[in-house]
Amino acid sequence: METLDDLFVEGAMKLAKKEYDSALEIFNQILESNPNHLKALAARATIYLKREDLVSAEQDLNKVIALEPNNARNYFRLGQVYYKKKDLDRALELFSQAIDLDPMYPAAYMARSQILREKGLEEAADLELNKAVAAYRETAKANKIIDFA
Repeated sequence: METLDDLFVEGAMKLAKKEYDSALEIFNQILESNPNHLKALAARATIYLKREDLVSAEQDLNKVIALEPNNARNYFRLGQVYYKKKDLDRALELFSQAIDLDPMYPAAYMARSQILREKGLEEAADLELNKAVAAYRETAKANKIIDFA
């Protein structure tokens, strides 16, 4: 008998292969058994985001954040939803929350840079881009130390 974790791995593999319909079926099956399965909710939100179903992505991500409020990635993904909805102020807030939780999150700095650039704030955008590069370098340096320790 397959466990929910086994099913999740199967769904994640389908998601990685961009087999969104199959992956969505699997994640829905998991969520029928356990509506609070964090990984399945987050993965399903990713599919919804890829499909531009922003309402469903937002619902899943809000639930994930309520269940796991200290995970920066969830705020980043919700920020992506708001960016796609053209709500730049809310997206900026969410990317900032992601950075508050994980100051070494290069993608969140890059997203903030993009929004600031779109708002015509070039200097602030460049500063955020520099922070993204610095965070990426520090993360890469830390990974090298871990890999060779």
